[in-house]
Amino acid sequence: MPLCEYGCGEEAKYQFKNNRHCCQNHWLKCPNQRIKQEGSNNPFYRKKHTSESKLLVSKRNKGKIPWNLGIERTEEEKKKISETTKLGMKREDVKEKLRKKEKFLTGEKHHRWNGGYYNKSVPLYDTYSIQLYFGEEIRRNEKDSKILETKCTYCGIWFIPTVREVYERIRALNGKNYGEQRLYCSDLCKHSCTLYHQILYPKDHKPETSREVQAELRKIRFEVDNYTCQRCKIHKDNLIVPLHCHHLEGIRWEPIESADVDKVITLCETCHLEVHQKEGCKYNDMRCQPSTP
Repeated sequence: MPLCEYGCGEEAKYQFKNNRHCCQNHWLKCPNQRIKQEGSNNPFYRKKHTSESKLLVSKRNKGKIPWNLGIERTEEEKKKISETTKLGMKREDVKEKLRKKEKFLTGEKHHRWNGGYYNKSVPLYDTYSIQLYFGEEIRRNEKDSKILETKCTYCGIWFIPTVREVYERIRALNGKNYGEQRLYCSDLCKHSCTLYHQILYPKDHKPETSREVQAELRKIRFEVDNYTCQRCKIHKDNLIVPLHCHHLEGIRWEPIESADVDKVITLCETCHLEVHQKEGCKYNDMRCQPSTP
């Protein structure tokens, strides 16, 4: 007869799928393996309570009142309890309990309910104002004083950013994020801004249609014209293209008066391109020509 191959050396009675022989029907039941596994946390070898340990547990629990003492239950409740303990709860009952729990935990009944600002990704003024005041113009919303508002970097309009945008801007201000992560009211303003995506290379290596570089002048003129193109009379919210600040006179010809608010006008991108196609207003005509001797 072959001997046990798990260390005890007794006669083997069983052969496993790995072609090894053992004295027991499981290799962990081998006496040699039992000795090795007694000190481990294996539940198969977990020691049972002795009579002394049972006495200690009974002394600790002596005098304690059970939690279900004094609860009077009806026969219907007792039947439900017996059914659930014997057969287990049905899936429908479990779903109903979960729904009741969700109703209690979510919404206005929750102890940390704060108006649903977190679910809507709306930043709170008291939370982010201390971290943004030195890098952005911020204020409280007129309708809801808890909400934080900031100015768009390009057009200067007040808007409500998302929590993610505010978080990334704070990281950039603290030097923990790559780039500046400035705040824009829309993607049109973001892609038309001269500061966006200008860390290493010019934007798409193409000449810009808007040559003005004075951000404060642009914001003031947009506010004066009520964010409306003065040629097609379409508001910023109804436009597909961004707004530009157009100089009525060339910057190269009048560099001193280029920052005058009365010398600029608000135009949309399409109107701005059409205006610069006229004679005398082309980009080539506005360049400084070399002086002839």
